Amino acid sequence: MTIKYWLPWLLLISLTSPKADLFQQAEQAIVEKNLNLAFTLYKNILDQDPTSVPAIRGMGLVLWMDNRPKEAIICYERAVEINPNFVVAYADLSVILSDQKQHQQAVAYAKRAVQLSPNTLTWRLNYADILWQAERYSQAAEQYRLVIAEDKDHLPANIGLGSSLISLGQLDRALTIINRALTIDPDHLHARYNQAVIYTKQGQIDLALSNLQFVLSRDADHAKAQFELGFAYQQGKQFHQAVEAYHRALTLMPKDPSIYYNLAHCHARLGKTKLAKETHAKAKQLQEFQNDLAETQAYLQQYPNEVKGYLHLGELYLQHNQFDLAERNYKLAIQANANYLPAYQSLADFYIQQKALEKATHVYLKAVQHFPQEVQTRVMLSLLYKEQNDFQAAKTHLKIAETQAQELVEERGKAEDLEKLSFVYYAQGRYAEAESLLLNLLSAAPQNTDYLNQLETVRAANN
Repeated sequence: MTIKYWLPWLLLISLTSPKADLFQQAEQAIVEKNLNLAFTLYKNILDQDPTSVPAIRGMGLVLWMDNRPKEAIICYERAVEINPNFVVAYADLSVILSDQKQHQQAVAYAKRAVQLSPNTLTWRLNYADILWQAERYSQAAEQYRLVIAEDKDHLPANIGLGSSLISLGQLDRALTIINRALTIDPDHLHARYNQAVIYTKQGQIDLALSNLQFVLSRDADHAKAQFELGFAYQQGKQFHQAVEAYHRALTLMPKDPSIYYNLAHCHARLGKTKLAKETHAKAKQLQEFQNDLAETQAYLQQYPNEVKGYLHLGELYLQHNQFDLAERNYKLAIQANANYLPAYQSLADFYIQQKALEKATHVYLKAVQHFPQEVQTRVMLSLLYKEQNDFQAAKTHLKIAETQAQELVEERGKAEDLEKLSFVYYAQGRYAEAESLLLNLLSAAPQNTDYLNQLETVRAANN
């Protein structure tokens, strides 16, 4: 029931003003997912009128659709600051925050939209949906019933009520509601799916399979239906069919631990003990990942500007090859604290691993601007330039780094200063001098693994 990249009330705002054409063009650009054009059009409006609430709201929507939720939220909060009665902004915010798993605040904004316009079913339905996403099923059911009281044939409300009752374990009542929804639209896939879920829980496997096969015949990529098909086969002790269904579900939800747990059970029932253990281990690994993810996201809800939380999320996603999400969280870390050097290093390292050297160079350029005295940052920038055959830029930054490192050695002479100078010499190809400094450091700390690793790198480069 999550609303992704779309708000059903998107075009509710109609304007009669000299800027109306620009608004219409921007909204049309959003419908066509031409986000660059929409952004430009809203910016043009805001250049003329910086307090235009509809334009600020539009800008927020574009940013959200462009996977920039933090910036989008800032826009929406500005919109409601200017106009505390701008109901659409509250509804939009509730969806965005729900999508970000910030359920408590999402519910508050959805409720505010209803308070501002209590007779608008769109806002009440959204409030119910947001409550459902927050797993507050009893309250969601109450709101769905209020919508149905106004319009008994309201299909989304009937399906939402049925889903809520399923989650509450009230299967007979849920089936009655879902059956009513199917009298409104006999082929509605979500309703047929929910009916199948109820049938599986009630042990009516043939009816469940019939519904699920219908759903998948209309939408082969319906991930939840594919999983439920496997579960229905499993409940019916048709383990071979269950395994096939679960494997198809994994092509749609490759990171879902519940699929692996159920698959392991089926393998075990089929006597494939080794495969069952391997699959169970995979399920456990994914579950730990999901738990770590949920814990970190909950922490960031409480402390949204904690840079280390975003860096940890980036590392988690990177470990599981979810590169887009890793990149996004490394960027969010820099947004959270532009004066935290490890945030730049993590994003740059990510780009280097992805062989996106130009992007890594851009990150280190920003880092040098924020930390002009950081020797190692400037050396890394020079190495990136060198790798891209921009030898003049590499030479320039290495010369600056050498001067900075030598000044540190002369002024303080600490071990970390000598280490920085050795790194500069290594980058310059002055391997004998780099080795000499590292040997000097190791004479005082012979077990220091960092020095030993650097010495090995220098010697390998010199051979």
